[in-house]
Amino acid sequence: MNAAVRRRLIAVRWLGAWLRHGGFGLLAAAVPLCALAQAAGNSDRATWIVDPKEPGPDAPPVGRSLFDHLFVGQGDGGTGHRLPFPFDKLLQAIERRLEPDGASMRTVLIPLGRSLQRSAAAPDFFRFPRVVTAVTGHPRAGTGTDAGMLLKDRLYIGYQEKAAVLEVISYNEAAARFEFQVVKDYRAGATPHVTYARRAVCVACHQNGAPLFARPLWDETNANAQVAGQLSVYGREFHRLIVRTGVETPYAIDAATDRANLYSATQLLWQRGCGERDAAAARCRAAALQLALRFLVGGQQGVDVTSDAYTKILAPTLAIEGRRLWPAGLKVPNPDVPNRIPLATPNDRDDADAVAAPFEPLVPRPPLEVWPADAEHGRRLAAGIAEFIAATDVQRIDAHLRRADAPRSVHRAECTVSVRRDAVPPRIGFRCGSPGVARLAGRLYLRGERVTHGDVDRLGLGSEPDAVGLTVAGGTARAWQANFRVRRGAFEGRTARGERIESIAVRWSGTDDGRGAAAVVVRDDVALLDAAVDRLAQSTTNGKTDALALLPFQRARIMPAFFEALGLGKLDWCCLDARAMPAIMLEDAGAPAPTQPVAGVSAGIQDFLRFCGACHRSADAFPPNWLHGDAHEIEARVRQCAPRIAFRLDMWRMDAMERAKTPMPPVHALPMLGRTEMQWREGDDLARLRAAIKSLGVDVRAAGGNYEKLQPCLAGRGV
Repeated sequence: MNAAVRRRLIAVRWLGAWLRHGGFGLLAAAVPLCALAQAAGNSDRATWIVDPKEPGPDAPPVGRSLFDHLFVGQGDGGTGHRLPFPFDKLLQAIERRLEPDGASMRTVLIPLGRSLQRSAAAPDFFRFPRVVTAVTGHPRAGTGTDAGMLLKDRLYIGYQEKAAVLEVISYNEAAARFEFQVVKDYRAGATPHVTYARRAVCVACHQNGAPLFARPLWDETNANAQVAGQLSVYGREFHRLIVRTGVETPYAIDAATDRANLYSATQLLWQRGCGERDAAAARCRAAALQLALRFLVGGQQGVDVTSDAYTKILAPTLAIEGRRLWPAGLKVPNPDVPNRIPLATPNDRDDADAVAAPFEPLVPRPPLEVWPADAEHGRRLAAGIAEFIAATDVQRIDAHLRRADAPRSVHRAECTVSVRRDAVPPRIGFRCGSPGVARLAGRLYLRGERVTHGDVDRLGLGSEPDAVGLTVAGGTARAWQANFRVRRGAFEGRTARGERIESIAVRWSGTDDGRGAAAVVVRDDVALLDAAVDRLAQSTTNGKTDALALLPFQRARIMPAFFEALGLGKLDWCCLDARAMPAIMLEDAGAPAPTQPVAGVSAGIQDFLRFCGACHRSADAFPPNWLHGDAHEIEARVRQCAPRIAFRLDMWRMDAMERAKTPMPPVHALPMLGRTEMQWREGDDLARLRAAIKSLGVDVRAAGGNYEKLQPCLAGRGV
């Protein structure tokens, strides 16, 4: 068979796997895929925002995870984690911290997934599905001095009941990174053991250093009717979670992971994009904070890119620093893995937990996109900072501003007004506009002389962008004039730049259709916000505070300083102080180093310790721990696992499109081993590993069959 024919047959095989495991779900994301292809072609010289080749230390360099802040010392004097059991009680403990809107936490069931625990429930996958929960809502409105705990998009928990394991990803603002933790022995009557995980193992799949999730249509989850149907055989609920759910649930988790994926970009631009320790850097961060606060108070209608703070400070500073630091641009990591249909037919249980190579999270993912070094970094930073400020913070700021006696101004415009008294209900439509003064359009609905409700489709003043989506909160309509107020959600309406809209009046002639005029009254209370941020920048420059210094953006450090500058009272903020917490526990704490030689082990097996020990020399069964134990145990486990090891090593002889499984060690692990891909593929190290396996009586060439049918690495476990 010639090479061209062979490549075509391999392509057909990949296409078959792609279609069988959810290829059409990928078509739903065709535009992102095109963007990925373009990004991959333009990213060679760009800088990764998060580089999977540099996972960082397992223990937090500073601070602690939000999971620790949630569950350490609750009722036990601060001596350790206290985790409610069973799992539904753990979720309830988290929910009590969140807005009670029914959408603050989202949970899916994944019986056949791609996590390290994918085989833990075998063969009872649908009796013991993995549960994945994400916090997607804001803190519960605080009472007294409690500022609330910002968990939104920052806490993710995977629970495998059969293994009694929780896998936790939660944010650490002090270290500006997500932490990976494992809870073992999470079962009735046991004491759960909480450790920080081996980060190199986690980042092999979580190449963005953050949570990941599948693209639509999320067919591995119980949003897939076929999956839900098989789960329903074992009950209508799992852990008090209803089996049947719509796609809005996994969509919310997917959206949360997409937002979380950009935290690293925000922290990079905040710390380095603004410069370092001079007054100009503090002014740049002040401009970003000011724009973020206006964006939030104004109803998240877009960052004001026409303001002086943006055009004169933030955008030019970030463009200059970006060209200096990242001249070829920034590569945005990818939090998405392809959609995968786990079962081809309802009765297909053979190799149920097998994952075809195109869908394996270990496959290196190209950047989501490449950001060029330009003024757009300014908008990205301001919008990103807004994700680090809780809705409860915005509510307190808005209430404080509304109480202020701020300067008042009136903006007028000519209108066309249409009155329909015979409609049900009667309504008034208006469209107003005077260049450079005011723009206004919408409709009011009446009951007698009372304005009951309505919409303002757009409202703009001067050169500022239009505010959209305002609703009418009530008013009156008599004697050819309507006076009304507007709102945005729970807040009084504001312009795109954040000024409070005090009232609107629309008047018209005595006819039902004709010309009229409008007057919009606003209070510039956000000027108080700007002044407070300016004071914060000055205090940072004078060394009185570190709020805008060269440190990660931390809500619990920056917002108290801003509240003080604004004149708001003191609150209790989480989560800054970790000094009273118990010592950090690491996974495999006290175990020999993964690369440490073992007496009595052959030279060939010592090579495996060096190149594979970071993942496979562990007390855990996932990933398979065939390098764990003493010399006798290691030799026996390597021999047991040899067929699968041979298969994975053999993948290095093939092009990426030819591989039935991902090669081992993973591609992005090679730099941590001091090797490039070419050096590994063509060098002596790989050859020695293959020879060592062959010396055990395993023919590498004979291992080219069905990987899932090969002898498992762990006897009796199927992995």
